[in-house]
Order: sequence, then structure tokens, then C-alpha cells
Amino acid sequence: MKTLKSLNSKQILERFEISRQSLSSDPFRPIYHYSTPENLMNDPNGLCEWNGQYHLFYQLKPSNEDRWHWGHTVSNDLIHWKDLPPAIYPNIEKDCFSGQTLVEKNRVIAIYHGTESGNYISVSSDKMLTSWEGLPNNPIIPIVPVDKNGLPYRVFDPCIWKEKDGYYSISGVYKNGERSVDCEGVNHLFYSKNLQKWEYIGELFESSFFTEPGEDIAVPNFLPISDDKHIVLFFSHKRGAQYFIGEYNQSKHIFTPKTHGRMTYGPLSIGSLHAPSATIDTSGRLVSIYNVKEGKPSNWQDVMSLPRKLSLESNSLLQITPVEEIDSLRLSKKELSKITVQPNQEMLLNNIGGKSIEIEAKINLATSREAGFYVLQSKDGTEKTKISLLRTSNTPYKFPQKDSLQIDVSEASKNPSIYARTPEIGPVKLINDTILNLRIFIDQSIIEVFANNEQCLTLRSYPTQKDSRYISFFAKGGVAEILNMKVWQMKSIWPELKFKENK
Repeated sequence: MKTLKSLNSKQILERFEISRQSLSSDPFRPIYHYSTPENLMNDPNGLCEWNGQYHLFYQLKPSNEDRWHWGHTVSNDLIHWKDLPPAIYPNIEKDCFSGQTLVEKNRVIAIYHGTESGNYISVSSDKMLTSWEGLPNNPIIPIVPVDKNGLPYRVFDPCIWKEKDGYYSISGVYKNGERSVDCEGVNHLFYSKNLQKWEYIGELFESSFFTEPGEDIAVPNFLPISDDKHIVLFFSHKRGAQYFIGEYNQSKHIFTPKTHGRMTYGPLSIGSLHAPSATIDTSGRLVSIYNVKEGKPSNWQDVMSLPRKLSLESNSLLQITPVEEIDSLRLSKKELSKITVQPNQEMLLNNIGGKSIEIEAKINLATSREAGFYVLQSKDGTEKTKISLLRTSNTPYKFPQKDSLQIDVSEASKNPSIYARTPEIGPVKLINDTILNLRIFIDQSIIEVFANNEQCLTLRSYPTQKDSRYISFFAKGGVAEILNMKVWQMKSIWPELKFKENK
């Protein structure tokens, strides 16, 4: 098989189309999430809006090649994606690793990590961002020797932004120890007036007590999220996707984290949410997207999450919601309401289910200590994935704590090659102590659960039985009620996967 660089654009797209067709028979291939056109995909990079379209780049290792490229896809609405040839190919660098983009009036700047050499910049001004030119002095921030504490600085995943006096870039790394063991996370700050010559300024911030020892701050995205707050979305090679929200002193170029939150809670590389890319689009939304790892051996790797809108409430709590454009995927709808289950009972919801669906539900936990749904459930119950709320705050102790939302895939599949995994469990606060609003997106092998606009859990599930498409509602320790519930079948964004609709 020829390398992608040896093919023209038409040949690359024909090859991708053939590859997607050949992968269409895989029962775990999602129909409305973006997945790799061939072989291996990793971190999303450089999400941006340019000339009225959204562009997403990502680490792509093409079939029968050993080096990572910047893959490229484009969308009019963040939902329906179209493959494009890779945007950036490795040259003197070993691989094109993670980075982000900066959109200017007449061009887009991409900054990324070139493994074994340093951080690189490429620039594009064409309509579809298919032609990129690397700066002549790449790597613009080369790797330098460091001491045992990582000083003066390590060079790794960068992002870039512009202020009145020029360009700034951070490099997301670690210091004072070994990564995933005892290090501290840190972002090193660099400045340039013209993109060509960069100087090291110092540390933009360090993780301090917010994260545990061994966590680095990789794949950083540094963006304003309100008039007076900035957010850093990042990935830790020990604990996965997370964020800081705080204040940025522009004159001193210091970011002070005030709050910290996680978006991955269980094992970081077993079916979990992984690394972020984010942008502020022309409507002012802060939109983020993540890759989601596999939970089993596969001849293709990774899917992208649905795009998420991030915002702050007046109390500075992060709000996480799916972008509105997702509604365009809805097909037929079924509705029900006022469904009550008794303590330790489970009720199969007749004539409702599917493998590529959206569920919108309002649940009253009432007196139960746990309530929720089994989804992707076989008729005999031997395969099922649990989505539930455990009322961990309902105790006599006065310590402030939230309840626990979980996705449990321990009974999801009979496939013996599925990796063992603990449930994905994250905090969420019930409304008026009893109400849980859910939006659940199920797509063949990926589940995303948005709860009360403040939490989103993501996990991979791999049911093997053809009839693992049912939904049941259950309660434990007390009564619970579905106040109302809507279930939509979802459209495929891929022509070759249309046959999976309404299944």
C-alpha cells in the first residue's frame, strides 16, 4: 500500500471511501460520531471555524505507515463530517503530535509538537485549509536539554493565542519528578512578535494541589470562558481529561486556577474520554471535542465525542451541554411518562430501544438510593449497560458532597476480549434533592451521558447480541419515577452506515 504522501488528493479520498466501506460491517462502528477513515486515530487537534466551516484535525497513523500525521475533516454544522486529505505530514520531525490552531483574519496558524525535535508552526490561508506551509526555521521552539527536575523547561504539546503585543504559546508538560508517578504539572509560556523567533518567559501556571502527584498537563487549550475567567482544558497521562478555571493576569502573564474538575474518572485508556481540542466559534460558543479510546482490541482505533458547549453559570460552575446542532440527527420519536418502579424492581420499557439513539429523560429519585436505566440490554438480560444515579449525599453527615452518576459496563458484553474496567463515576447535584435530567447518546459502541447540564460521562460498550437494544428502568432501596422520557432514533452521518438506522 502506498503512503498517503505519494497519492494526490483524489486518490486519498478514494482510498478513505473504500476503507470506510470495508469497515461498515463492524458492529461497533458508530453511525453519528466521527471515527477514523482508516487504521489509528488519536488526539483531536486544532478545532476551529474558518470561512463558515468547522475544521477538525487529529492524529492519524495511516495504514501501513509508522508516523503520525495531522488528519483533517470538515463540517458545516459540527455534526456531519467530510473527510479531507491529511493537512500536515511529518517531515524532519518523527511524528506530528498534538497542538492547536489560531484563526486570524487572512490565515490560520497551526502549532503542534514534532516528536524528537520540538514545536512546529504551519500556516494556511486557502479556503479549505488543505495547503499548509511550514515556517522555514521549524522547529520554532526546539527541545532543549533539561536537568533531573525538567529545568529550564520541557517542550511538548502546545497551544497558541494572540495578544496586543504579539503571540503567546504554552507547552503542556511536567517537572520535579517522573510523569505518572510523582511529578507536578506545569505549562511553560513562550512569546514571539512575529512567529519566527520565540523567547521563554516562564511558567504560566502549575497544577499545585489541584491534581494528584504524577499528573502532567498535556494537550492544553487555554481560552476565555467569560469576561473575567479563563479555562484550561487538558489531558493527564495518569488520570485523563480535566480542566482548570481561573483568572488570567494579562500584564503579568500568570494564570491562577480557582477551580478544578475532571472529565475522565476511571482508567484513562480503557474505553474512556481522552484528549481535548477546543475553539470559540463566530457565534461566541466555546466548543470542545475529545477522542474516546477503545475498550477492546481493534483493527481501527478511536472515535470522537460529540461536540460539547462549555459555559459558566453566575456561580462560576462549569456547564456542559451538547451543541444544539445534534438535534438535526433525530428521526422517529417515542414518548412515555409517569412510569413508577417499586424498590428493587426493574421494568422493561416496551417498544423503546435501539443501538443508535438519543434519550431525554427526567427522573424523580423519590425515596430510592439508586435509580436509572439499563441500555443496550438483551431480551434475556445477559448483556446490559447500567446508567444510574447513586445518592451518596443522602447521609447524616454534614460534609458537602454531590451524588454519583455512573456508567457501568461490567455486564455489557459477552465478548471475552473486552478489557476489564471499573464503572465511570462522576459527581452531579440533584435538582431539589430528587430530580435528575439526562440526555443520553448511544451509538453502537459509545455512550455519552449529560446530566443536569453540569456533568458528562463517556464510556465504550460492546454488546455482542443482535437484540441488545432494549431499555429498562430500575430503582433500588426505594421508589423512583420517570416523569417524562423521549427516545429518538438517530440518523447516520455516513452513507455506508445508513443500514444501521432504526436498528
